[in-house]
Amino acid sequence: MRILIFAILLPFYFINCGTYLLLTNQEQNDKHAFLDLVQLTLVNSSIGLVHYWPLDGDTKDIVGGLDLTTVSGTPALTADRFGFPGKAYYYDGSGAYHESIAQGSLFLDGTVSSFTVSAWVNGKWPPGANGGQSIFLSQDGGLGMQFYALSAISCTGRLRAFTNNSGGQGDADVSSQCGMYSENTWYHMVFVWDIESLTASLYVNNVLVNSGKFGNNRPWNTYSSFALGYSPLGTFFYQGSIDEVRVYNRAVFPVSSL
Repeated sequence: MRILIFAILLPFYFINCGTYLLLTNQEQNDKHAFLDLVQLTLVNSSIGLVHYWPLDGDTKDIVGGLDLTTVSGTPALTADRFGFPGKAYYYDGSGAYHESIAQGSLFLDGTVSSFTVSAWVNGKWPPGANGGQSIFLSQDGGLGMQFYALSAISCTGRLRAFTNNSGGQGDADVSSQCGMYSENTWYHMVFVWDIESLTASLYVNNVLVNSGKFGNNRPWNTYSSFALGYSPLGTFFYQGSIDEVRVYNRAVFPVSSL
């Protein structure tokens, strides 16, 4: 009787053993594939990276050397999107901001065609805005990323990115619809200008929210200071937090490592 039971169970044992080996091999393959993906993602996210401000307790540009200095007060260190204290900067809207000292060694220096700007932001929409305020990232008047609000059309809750050239011809301007986003929430904004297709695109949390074609192949001012928390286009200073600002000299479409 024991011999018969053993003879019946033995095939199932080897089948289960084979299944276990198959799952183990699959797990190993998945692990290698995941590691390859991580490596490719890290490599991709570093190609063309010309400026990187981690904002982890200071305002040093650890890639391009374009360090920022404090202007009109002191932006406060605050928690980042993960809740780690001192890993992002908060701008209180009263006038304090960060600005580059250099006036020419920037990515928008007249030699770059495509570019990408990536930032994590958590802010407020200004009350009674005129549409040109609460710009949290800028290069003088030639580039802006913004918490957009315009009281004339009862629009708020909109995220926007734009460029300007002298005279305002061929500006690239992309934004979400009004009311799409809330205050006091971390958002990952990525602004991409692709010279090959003359296309500007805005991504929020890796989702494309707006894209359009624009006729000017270099729609921006050049040789101006770079700033966080301020733009000369508006009178209302940005109120909110900024973290992990990256600039690329090519079109980089969002991945989670940006």
